Amino acid sequence: MKQKVIQILQRVSLGLSFVALILCFLFVILYHQMVHTIPVGHTGVVWHRIPWAYTRTSHGPLSEGVKIIMPWDELYIYDLRLQTKKKTYQVVSKDGLHFELTLSFRWRAIRENIVDLNQTLGLNYVEKLLVPEIGSTTREVVAHFSAEGLYTSARATVQKQIYETTTSDSIRNGIISQSDHVTKEHEDVVTLTDILVEKIELPEKIKQAIENKLEQAQVAAEYVYRLERERLESQRKLIEAEGIRDFQKTVAPAITESYLRWRGIEATLKLSESGNSKVVVIGNSATGLPLILDTRSVDAQSPPSSSPDQPLGVPKQATK
Repeated sequence: MKQKVIQILQRVSLGLSFVALILCFLFVILYHQMVHTIPVGHTGVVWHRIPWAYTRTSHGPLSEGVKIIMPWDELYIYDLRLQTKKKTYQVVSKDGLHFELTLSFRWRAIRENIVDLNQTLGLNYVEKLLVPEIGSTTREVVAHFSAEGLYTSARATVQKQIYETTTSDSIRNGIISQSDHVTKEHEDVVTLTDILVEKIELPEKIKQAIENKLEQAQVAAEYVYRLERERLESQRKLIEAEGIRDFQKTVAPAITESYLRWRGIEATLKLSESGNSKVVVIGNSATGLPLILDTRSVDAQSPPSSSPDQPLGVPKQATK
């Protein structure tokens, strides 16, 4: 009896060892289908091919790290970090001009609604949702602006209207703004952070015409500035002349001839005290003031001196 039990245990242990070897062999073969790693900043959704043991066919969102699933199930990994994409659209302006508009937009996938995103759109949700929705809104908004306005001053207004229209509650497209995502309950799958108009590719002739128009506008503004400056300068000179006239009317009655003579005497005294070469002649001039002569000019105009033998005032006779 004891030997039979030992034989049965040996057979069972041998069978269990065989089964363990088979399981290890299958695990090695199916390792890449069963063991997965969700990187940092990502999440995952497991789709159960045989849902009899689960309440839902899709399970998620999964946290970061190593995950082991059944070999017949599928794991979809989504990036939850901020992402950026650049896209060029063909648009038509208000004045019927066709040109290219390059946009750059940033977005995030919403973690709590990642299962809905996986079931409705899948991994290629950017090309299925964001690109066509933003393109449609861009063409609608640009159609209300002229090409010149887009090229000069309306760029900020256009990108703001594109963002607000794309994330509006009136359009159920699964895209929500960053502020509404924090404050409102929603079922959207993508948070749109912002939209930036990077480049406007107008036809070369149209672009050159707009630049020439802007240049001429600046030249006209410069002439207006010059005219305004000259007008203000004219007013300044008029005010200055009126001030001089009023000053003369006020001061002229108080200036007498004796006062002017006294001021002239003071000026003469100051000149006589200076180190410059001069001659002061005290006499009875027309104004009654001393006469000041510059010695340098007197010396330059003085006649040559006569010989000592010749009398003063007698011209020299020619020698025979």
